[in-house]
Amino acid sequence: MNNKLLRINLTINQISVEEIPESVVYDYMGGTGYITYYLYKELEANIDPLSPENKIIIAPGPIQGTKIPVSGRYAIGTKSPLTGLYLDSNVGGFLGPEIRFTGYDLIIIEGKSSKPVYISIKDQKVEIKDAKDLWGKFVYETDVLIKALEREPKMRVLTIGPAGENLVNFACSSSDNFRNAGRGGLGAVFGSKNLKAVAVKGSTRPTNGDHEKIDSARKDIVQRAKNAKDDGHLLHKHGTSWLVKVASDLDHYPTRNWQSGEFEAIDKLGHEAFAEKYKRFRRPCYQCPIGCSETLDASVFDWVEEDRKEIAKPEYETLAMLGGNCGISDSEAVIHANYLCNELGLDTISTGSALAMIMEAKEKKLVEGLEFDEVEFGNIDKYLELIDKIAYRQDIGNILADGVAQAAEHWNIQDLAIHVKKLPFAAWDPRAKLGLGLSYAVAAVGASHLRGWPDTRAIPDRSAIEVIDSLIEQQDLKTIKDCLSICHFTHSIKPALDFDDCVNIVSAVWDREVTEEDLTNIARRVWILKRMFNIREFGDKNPVDFDVLPKRFMEEPLPSGRAEGKTAFISEEDFIESRRILYEKRGLDAEGVPTVEELKKLRIE
Repeated sequence: MNNKLLRINLTINQISVEEIPESVVYDYMGGTGYITYYLYKELEANIDPLSPENKIIIAPGPIQGTKIPVSGRYAIGTKSPLTGLYLDSNVGGFLGPEIRFTGYDLIIIEGKSSKPVYISIKDQKVEIKDAKDLWGKFVYETDVLIKALEREPKMRVLTIGPAGENLVNFACSSSDNFRNAGRGGLGAVFGSKNLKAVAVKGSTRPTNGDHEKIDSARKDIVQRAKNAKDDGHLLHKHGTSWLVKVASDLDHYPTRNWQSGEFEAIDKLGHEAFAEKYKRFRRPCYQCPIGCSETLDASVFDWVEEDRKEIAKPEYETLAMLGGNCGISDSEAVIHANYLCNELGLDTISTGSALAMIMEAKEKKLVEGLEFDEVEFGNIDKYLELIDKIAYRQDIGNILADGVAQAAEHWNIQDLAIHVKKLPFAAWDPRAKLGLGLSYAVAAVGASHLRGWPDTRAIPDRSAIEVIDSLIEQQDLKTIKDCLSICHFTHSIKPALDFDDCVNIVSAVWDREVTEEDLTNIARRVWILKRMFNIREFGDKNPVDFDVLPKRFMEEPLPSGRAEGKTAFISEEDFIESRRILYEKRGLDAEGVPTVEELKKLRIE
C-alpha cells in the first residue's frame, strides 16, 4: 500500500503529501472508511457545505489497481449541500485505479480558489491550473479539452458541468463522461470552490499484497462471473435495464411520483425495447468481467452533436426516476433526459424526483401560475425544458434546484416530497419489500438503496422485526464493499460475493491475516462514525427524529400489483419497534445515539 494522502489547498495554492497513519489504514481500510474518518476528524460542526471550510475527499480502496476484478471504482465524499449531513458516493469507471497508479491512496481538496481552476495530477507532479476557458462547458467537452491541454489522451478526468457551477444542490461530479457521483450535491461543492475538474494520469501499478492470493481471487471471481453469464443472468447481457421489468413486476417501480409501484407502459422502457431499437456497446469498468455498463450509437439521435459517436445508455435508476416516475414511456425521451443530465452534471434520481413532485402538484392543483403551464406527467417537451432550467437556475428551476424537500417547503407541498433526510428516494419502493423502509430510514446519507437490503422477497404483510438481523448483515457487507470500493453488482456473480470473500480479499491485499470479526468491526465503526458526524449537525435534536419515512410510504398503500394494499410497515408501532430493536443491536440508545460502551468497543473517540 502507498498510504499517501495528497492534500490540495485551493485558497493558498498549497500542495502537500502526508502519511496515512497505520491505525487509520487498518481501522478504516479505504474508500468510504477514509472519507468517514477524515470528514469527522477535520470538519467543524455546522459549517456551510458551500463554504471554503468544506472538503472534497476522493478515496479509492486497497484493491484499486491490483488484479482483483470488479474494482474499477472509487469513493468521493463531502458534507452535502442538499442534506447538510454526511455524504459519500461510490463511482465506477477508471479514475479510482488511476489515482492509485499515481502513488496516492487518498486526495483531500480544501479551501476555495479565487478563480476557476482544475487540478492536474501526473504521478508525483501536481499542479493547480487556470480553468477560465473551461468554465461553462459541458462535461464531455471539458473532458476532451483537458486531455488536449495536458497532451494525455488517456488521462482520467473528474469534472462538473454547468449545474455544479450554478450550485445546484444535487449537481454531480462526473468521471469518464457518465460515471457520476450522483447523490447529494458533490458537484455544487466543486463549483463553490471554483474547481472545474481533477485530471489524473498515473504510471505505476500498486505492488502491495500477496500476489499468489490476489491472482487466486481474480481467477475465482472471473469464473463466478462466467457462471452467472452462462446461467443466463440478464445483467451480464443487458446491463441494469433488465431491472425495469423486474422492479415493476415486484411493485417496486416508482410511477407518477410514487403514486403506484408498477407502470402500465413498462415494456417500452425495459431491456428488450432497448435491444430491439438501439445499437449498444459494452463499456465495462476497469477489469470488470460483468460489464453491465453500456453506451448507445449516438448517430441516430438528431439532438446529439455530430462529433459524438456514443452516449450513455440510461441505467435502471434513471429509467425509473426520469421514466415512469415522470409518466414518461418514450425511451428516446428518457435517453435525451439522461444525456442532458450527464452533460449538465445533474443527478438523474434527484432530477426525476423534483420533476415528478411538481408534476403531481400541478395535477392536484396545488401550484398555480403561468410558470406551471404544461408541467404535467408525460409532457416530454416541458420535462426536457425543466432539466435545463434546473441546471441554470432559471424560473421555477431555481426553486427545484435547491432540492425536493426545500422546494416542497417553498410551495407548501411537503406531503409530495419523497425523501429521507432531504435525499430523494432511489427507485425501489419500500412498500414492496419487508424491512426496506427501515434500511432507508436509518441510512446516514438519506434514502439510498445501497446502504442495506434485507435478504427477503416478502412484502410488508408482517412485522419487519424478523428481517432486522438480515438488514444489519447487509449494511455491514455493503459498508465493507464501499471501503474496498468493490462493485455491489458482485451480488450478480454465481455464487454471489459474500463477507467471507471480503475477508479473503482483504487478507490478500494487506498480506496479513484478517478475520471476519476484524471486518465486522471496521464496518460497524464506519457505520457508527457516519452517524456521529450527523449527530453533530442535528444540534439539539436527536437522530431518531430524522430516522423516519415520508407519509406516502407509511399511510398510502400501493393501489395495485403484488403488494396491493401494503404500506412500508404493517403499522406505525411496528416501525417504531423495529427501529428500536435495530438501534439496540447496533449499540445505540433509544434516541439513536451510540452508547459509550459501543464507542469504546469500536475504539471511537
